[in-house]
Amino acid sequence: MALAERLTDDYNAALRAGEDVRKATLRLLRAAIRNAEIEQRAPLDDAAVLRVLQAQAKQRRDSIALYEQGGRMDLVAGETAELAIIEGYLPA
Repeated sequence: MALAERLTDDYNAALRAGEDVRKATLRLLRAAIRNAEIEQRAPLDDAAVLRVLQAQAKQRRDSIALYEQGGRMDLVAGETAELAIIEGYLPA
């Protein structure tokens, strides 16, 4: 199964299960993939989808560092939860 299809299936499962954080994170990932497809004007292969996921993970790590510097632990918790979900789709 392609990575983009797996994200869609997991998103649908999160919708049915009522997992709000997972649902919101997967929605953001799917939107980032869709935007990359629009930029490239072609469907993305698994390698390109993986690059999008890595960029999203890096963005979350940067946000966590900035929020920690600013003392915003409430935002750190949200970003950490999103990062954990994204890392579930990245290779070890």
